[in-house]
Amino acid sequence: MENDYKLLFIKNKLQQIKSAVMYPTNSNIVRLPNDIVEFESVDDDGLLWFSAHIPRHWMKAYELHFPAKLIFYRKGIDYYVEITGTAVVVNKQDVVYGANNVQGGKLLLKMVPYYIEYTETGRKEAGFRKLKGQVYDIFMNSLGLNRPQTQPRLAERIGI
Repeated sequence: MENDYKLLFIKNKLQQIKSAVMYPTNSNIVRLPNDIVEFESVDDDGLLWFSAHIPRHWMKAYELHFPAKLIFYRKGIDYYVEITGTAVVVNKQDVVYGANNVQGGKLLLKMVPYYIEYTETGRKEAGFRKLKGQVYDIFMNSLGLNRPQTQPRLAERIGI
């Protein structure tokens, strides 16, 4: 039961971000290039489903089963998720035999995650520090103890 909550937590976080950068980590000479992928879903077995772009020049030498790392990050969201696992191309018949798929098509991939890392960035702490500083300034101003200002105000320089 505990794993279901963790799975729902990761699923909700990935749905908020929706896209990731995929880094195939195999050491072959011919491998899929790094790509921006779209998150599709997480099933009940914990498999991660996502879609990637088909490379312009599809080679039959590309591995259809390879280790990969996904980094989910979006500007303005206070966390990121890194997932490492084995990715498998699901629609390989369409890719290998379909000539019309090469132009602008999508690869459907599924990943068996081995390691998932959820990291919150420190933006919330900075907001708390700012609030703490503002409360301190209000308190000191009410006592008549102001912080010395390093720069004079514009009105003071002009003499208004």
